[in-house]
Amino acid sequence: MPTFSLTLDAARERAEDLSAELFDAGATGVEVRDGEGTPMPGVAQPPPGRALLVAFFAEPGAAREAQAAYGGEIAEIADEDWSETWKKGLGPFAVGRAFVRPSWVDAPTPPGMAEIVLDPGMAFGTGTHPTTSLCLAALSELLDARPGASVLDVGTGSGLLAIAAAKLGAGRVAANDNDPVAVGVARENAERNGAALELTGAPVGEIPGVFDLVVANILANTLVELAPDVAARVAPGGTVLLAGILGPQEDEVRAAYVAEGLRPALERRDGEWSLLTLERPRA
Repeated sequence: MPTFSLTLDAARERAEDLSAELFDAGATGVEVRDGEGTPMPGVAQPPPGRALLVAFFAEPGAAREAQAAYGGEIAEIADEDWSETWKKGLGPFAVGRAFVRPSWVDAPTPPGMAEIVLDPGMAFGTGTHPTTSLCLAALSELLDARPGASVLDVGTGSGLLAIAAAKLGAGRVAANDNDPVAVGVARENAERNGAALELTGAPVGEIPGVFDLVVANILANTLVELAPDVAARVAPGGTVLLAGILGPQEDEVRAAYVAEGLRPALERRDGEWSLLTLERPRA
């Protein structure tokens, strides 16, 4: 069966929100070409300040409806053009103590590194985006300092961050995603890595207990919306890592969590992307 792609040009700061809207419009996958990460082989990069979004649809009607709402160009492509060819641009990489290897690539794990073997399938999360790399580096450092800490990964996608936490020495590791496809992919990746994860499709507010470390690498507007529930999962003395945030969005996201009683701590940036760290004071 063919797949239908809709290619849109957008301002770079609009790309994350537009990607989420395209999923809501029925896209089965969205590739964001913003000059970060690894592009599809042979694909031109957008000019500075712009992004190209390629949304994939199983049905031509859904693609046409999205085109009517957002503009852009529709193309009919064979499945292998997007579900297999993109893999050629991905290879193993190391961040902190984590060594991430795509499942279709054989590569030796460097001494002292924790290997994570990943196949993102139809779920978001290859690890190449700056927001994911920022989270991996922070997880590595925090679990060095607090081995055995409990971890919650909110919006786990492919399961990369949750699996990395387990392989880096965390104790209890829970993860959720509102996309059942992502939960299935994360479960397969967890089994591939021998990582014991508590995976669920339940909302974060329904996950029992509190955690020493909570990581949420999702859209900034979703981080703000979920602030009460995410903050409530942070144990006294615990830390939350918030990513998926562009520079101009920092203040709004930070304020939402400060309002829930958390205290700003270390902040990291990679180009236009930010990772905010906040802590819950001990009682």
